[in-house]
Amino acid sequence: MAQMTRFPCRPGTVGARLAGRHAGPAGRLATTTLAAALLTSVVLGPTPAWSQSIPDAAVSAEMREHWGAAAEIYRRALEADPERVDLWRRLSDVLARDGQPVAAAEALDQAVAVEPDEPDMRLAASAAWAQADRPAAALEHCLAAADLAPEDVAILRTCARQANWAGDTAAVAEISGRVHAITGDAADLKAYARALGGMGELEESVALYRDYLAAHPDDPEALLDYATVETWRGNYAVAAEALNHYHDVHGEDDDWAARRARLLAWAHRPTEARELNDELLAANPDDYEHLYTRMLILRGEPRHSEAIAALEPLKRLRPESKDTRDAIRSTHAFLRSNVGIEAGFRDDADDISLRRLAIKGRWSLTPETYLYGRAEHRDIRAKAGSPFVGVEGDTSVDIEQAWVGARHRFSPLLEIGADAGVASIDGGGGDVGLYGLYADLRPLDNLWVDLSATRRVWDISPKSASLGLAMRDHRARIHWQPTLRHFVNAEVAHGRLNDGNRRNELFVNPYRAMLRTERLNLDLGVSAHWQDYDRDLDNGYYDPSNYRRFALTVVGYWKFSDDDGLNVTVSPGWHTDDSLSDYEFGTDVSVELINGIYRDWYSRLSASYSDRSQTTGRYDAYSINWELVRRF
Repeated sequence: MAQMTRFPCRPGTVGARLAGRHAGPAGRLATTTLAAALLTSVVLGPTPAWSQSIPDAAVSAEMREHWGAAAEIYRRALEADPERVDLWRRLSDVLARDGQPVAAAEALDQAVAVEPDEPDMRLAASAAWAQADRPAAALEHCLAAADLAPEDVAILRTCARQANWAGDTAAVAEISGRVHAITGDAADLKAYARALGGMGELEESVALYRDYLAAHPDDPEALLDYATVETWRGNYAVAAEALNHYHDVHGEDDDWAARRARLLAWAHRPTEARELNDELLAANPDDYEHLYTRMLILRGEPRHSEAIAALEPLKRLRPESKDTRDAIRSTHAFLRSNVGIEAGFRDDADDISLRRLAIKGRWSLTPETYLYGRAEHRDIRAKAGSPFVGVEGDTSVDIEQAWVGARHRFSPLLEIGADAGVASIDGGGGDVGLYGLYADLRPLDNLWVDLSATRRVWDISPKSASLGLAMRDHRARIHWQPTLRHFVNAEVAHGRLNDGNRRNELFVNPYRAMLRTERLNLDLGVSAHWQDYDRDLDNGYYDPSNYRRFALTVVGYWKFSDDDGLNVTVSPGWHTDDSLSDYEFGTDVSVELINGIYRDWYSRLSASYSDRSQTTGRYDAYSINWELVRRF
């Protein structure tokens, strides 16, 4: 997805010469400036002594600046002798002076056809096409010249400038690598690292930047660009360290402020980012990078309507940019109306199984307000003779339930919601009223608190469902990011069942971001879980007294793309309750495949296994779940 559009290049794919060239958005040099630079790098040389004479009439017309007449004379001469490279060059020159840059470049193409293996001729054609504002054609000729003179660093540097102008980030990286391989120069190492970052090869770019900064730790350009690449990788803590070092050595300037504001916006620190971004936008209100950061800030606060409005200047300034397109789809994705289906299956060592199928939908009225609904069929089964069959002896109990609700965000600090519905339970369970009340709070940039009060069917087994049991659950979920590397998830809950039982629960999970790379995120942490029921009832669910579990947590996310990935969680640990004499070892494992995070079609397929089960008293359970959503 879009990140900082800085370098000035964005990741693209290798093109015609480098496995299929595709020009991404370029940090564009002015056409005439680049053409002039190219022309000065081309040595055309005098007309060879052995060449045939130039038509006197054409020379006379040139002296009088009758460019059209001179061009016509050269064309007639070339019809008679099309192998005259010198005349093709002169024709190109007069056409350029006559304000016909495309025709001038086409004339040099004819000269190249006569002498295709002359590097200088290729460079002349490259310069002409640059003058005609045709970067792809200019780059093609320059790359051909580089192939003819592969050790000529001057030609390679010219091609790198051309590729950068053309937006061919893959070519920039390939050429920069060739230059560095020839020269071994530190400046070329930095240029190569920069080029690799621009084409999206973030791991290689980071490695080269670290090599360069080991020898040149205070280089301002390298520090800023290294921080930018680390920001793209999501390695916010390391990026912040590089920017802090820049600040200590070079102080505050606009380049530092822009990079730091972008980092803070991505890292969910919108308040601090806004302070920097406000000053930058006041000085440069039409700067794309500052406007892009403003959009990220608004999205992170969150101010949904303002974030959507902030996309408009991006579309105006760079309508075809990949960054702009990615910003549009990622900003809208989670605010769009949608419909979806869910299916799931679970089984455990007590042979209690659940099959479920649901349809759901969301109707977005505004970016801040939406309605939602869900209808679900649940089939809970147990084996005949099991203590978990229904109260009427049923081995299978069906539940039909549905609810509708609404949510509204009043401010960046507060979103509230409510829903209501009903469940119909066969096997003697009757009808059960359902409700949910929600409040999502953002008291600080780095602190999220989600409060909920819900009433749902307690369908742990056919027995609990057939008894018509329902849980009233009051819960607070907290997510805190004290630093850019450290995080804490916590839950506190109190629940009441309509059989008179009460449950208290606490869960804490501090963890650290160990890896943030182009493809892999890895978090390591610990967790503690406690729950306690007032009474031990024989109503078909696990109701331990003083249950405790302490575990390690390992969470890895493999990024296939911005839209797709694989999440793996492993949590080995030790647990006990009032029925166990000591702690027992057990492990939870889950795998989740995610597709289409920002696309119209979104899906999740997950599988999990646990050799303990908190709800049935047995320590062996697995589940499979699938979700498919279509956004509109």
